[in-house]
Amino acid sequence: MGHNFPVWHHFRGGKGVSYTCAALVSISFGYGLLACIVGLLGVLVSHYLPIGAVLIPLAFLIPAFRFYGNEVGMIAVILALVMFQRHLPGLKNIPTGTEPRKDLLKSILKNK
Repeated sequence: MGHNFPVWHHFRGGKGVSYTCAALVSISFGYGLLACIVGLLGVLVSHYLPIGAVLIPLAFLIPAFRFYGNEVGMIAVILALVMFQRHLPGLKNIPTGTEPRKDLLKSILKNK
């Protein structure tokens, strides 16, 4: 949470995608990696980074509760809520067409 709300920056920080991915993978390597892949596919299909960011913890919710219990499930809910809150401005911009689109495949191939 320190990445999202660092004290030394007056509680203004990043959007927590890397932190969330690391937390999910550390809880469950397989399901965490799968959730990250779901988020990546969401970005590749939609070309919107906020869509992928929100999909990552959402994809982890069912396995968290089903296989790891209520405690891990609640951690996943908290991560999903924080991701949604941090990416809400971008999600609101999608319908209005003001959210920048990102073609990840093009960006990757362009930098090779």
